Amino acid sequence: MSVLPNENNKSQVMILPDELANQIAAGEVVERPMSVVKELVENSIDAGATRILIEIEQGGKKLIRVTDNGSGMSLCDAQLSFSRHATSKIISSADLEGIVSLGFRGEALPSIASVSQMRMVTSDDEHRGGTQVVVEGGGPAQVKDVACPQGTTVEVAQLFFNTPARKKFMKGDSTESSHITQIATQQALAYPHIHFTLINNGRKVIDTLPTDQSLYRIAELFGAELAKELVSVDARDGAYRLTGYISSPVYTRSSRSAQYCYINQRFIRDKVILHSTQHGYSHLLPKGQHPAIFLFLAMDPKLYDVNVHPAKAEVRFAYQQEVHRFVSGAVKNAISGSGKLPSPSEDQPVKTRDIPRLSTRSGDRGGEHRSGIFSVERPTGDLSRALEVMYRVPESHSSSSMDRAQPVPVPPQVEIFGSKPTPVANLIYSEFEPLGQLDRSFILMQGKQGILVVDQHIAHERVLYERFSKAAKNKRVEVQQLLFPLALEFSPGEAELLALHRDRLEELGLELELFGKNEFLLRSVPAILKNNEHAEIMREIVDMLPAQQHEEALQEKFEEILVMMSCRNAIKVNMTLDLDQIRKLISDLEQTEMPYTCPHGRPIALLFEMDSILKKFLRK
Repeated sequence: MSVLPNENNKSQVMILPDELANQIAAGEVVERPMSVVKELVENSIDAGATRILIEIEQGGKKLIRVTDNGSGMSLCDAQLSFSRHATSKIISSADLEGIVSLGFRGEALPSIASVSQMRMVTSDDEHRGGTQVVVEGGGPAQVKDVACPQGTTVEVAQLFFNTPARKKFMKGDSTESSHITQIATQQALAYPHIHFTLINNGRKVIDTLPTDQSLYRIAELFGAELAKELVSVDARDGAYRLTGYISSPVYTRSSRSAQYCYINQRFIRDKVILHSTQHGYSHLLPKGQHPAIFLFLAMDPKLYDVNVHPAKAEVRFAYQQEVHRFVSGAVKNAISGSGKLPSPSEDQPVKTRDIPRLSTRSGDRGGEHRSGIFSVERPTGDLSRALEVMYRVPESHSSSSMDRAQPVPVPPQVEIFGSKPTPVANLIYSEFEPLGQLDRSFILMQGKQGILVVDQHIAHERVLYERFSKAAKNKRVEVQQLLFPLALEFSPGEAELLALHRDRLEELGLELELFGKNEFLLRSVPAILKNNEHAEIMREIVDMLPAQQHEEALQEKFEEILVMMSCRNAIKVNMTLDLDQIRKLISDLEQTEMPYTCPHGRPIALLFEMDSILKKFLRK
């Protein structure tokens, strides 16, 4: 292949200056302040430190300082460490097949130094003194001897000061600090014997005590409430060993915020591991819910490749299906052997009941007749399915017995509709007259158009949602002060999120006061939540909070919180309503802006048209 020379006969291919090359490499290694903390802490761990202190200011944008008591470096090593691809952790390409250290590329220090004002003080023997190296923006290193204890301190100031394009993409201080807290939490979980301390703007966020029990470290970081719901996992199969803890199926969260998976003590985000743990729970998890996971997979380094991405959070397995099968089976066995699962009894007596009917009973208004209540199981399809369920004779309180019960065929004379009901979008509710309830969960109404079936829970949810969202928008939420403030303990990352959004939550009626390191006192709640489980609701809210403060993301997440609060306080299924309560609910529903769907988008009412009913009874 030949290259045609340009008109000036000069080469257009040039070797980039080291300063520019380092800045380009920094774009892969240093994405934000969190990346700096991750690389420096990993270096401290690889150096055998038992104490690691992380100090940050303004979300790490102004200052990041990591101090450890590890092995430190000699003068020669300290100077070489700022050269690209200088590392003490691998020597040949064969070492890539058996990486046991967290770092190995030799890119972190030169990359960080190229986009910041960096100072490192280190000593491998405090009796001989130490070395200070200062590098600004990838320039020449300034080296001198200093007195210091054994270990290393690295200061990174004014991150991205010389790359304004990168600097403007950083988020707010609170968002960046929450990411740093997450990194510190990940490492503290993997190395419980190390004393980790994180100080954010002078406030101590993390301060763990060294321990040889990972459960103690989990309790220290995430609270005793979560720790007591955990199930131990300990399994071995050939080259694989899995240890750690997972939550019982009754303790779940709406996000994966409490899921931590490690391979040889390296935190990873791997789809194979996450899917296998979810698969191990099988059908035990409610839809949209996730367990808490703290799992440590140990295996021969030759069986996976960590050299996939500069962040080293992704891996490739040599035998992916083996890993999936092993982890899934270990999780399944841990849950089944934990004793925290209800085991259905095979000897429960079978109960019977009469075929239900719509009955009338004497009311409170001078003998006026009022509609009774259908005492049938909640229908899972259209009304013809509901009638099948009504003719089901065997019944038991256990769901397993109900599933085994076979429905008696419905006689042809009581089969009602063949066509599916119509979700309504423009009818007038007041044109229908309430008859009563179906299974104390659905409201039955009749009118000229046919029979209207209204889901009472989501109808009330729509009413509450619109009331609450308007009150929140106008900052007029009715607040219920708690007689005794509720103390709530969170993980460091969750506490950062709450601190970030505390003012916005107060607009919703949730008054929180910082109490201790990562604890808050809940002093008030919205009045609509006064009878709910406040601790559980706060857990759900924390899972929904965004990690950034972009207005669009904030609005979306706080809409989810409004929906959750409305759902929590809405009339439940299996709740008896009299006709006056039904009429009031329907009247309130009709006055909403969107009376036909709930905030989740589900239809509130279904119409069984009269024409379909008449055809089934062979009427014209």
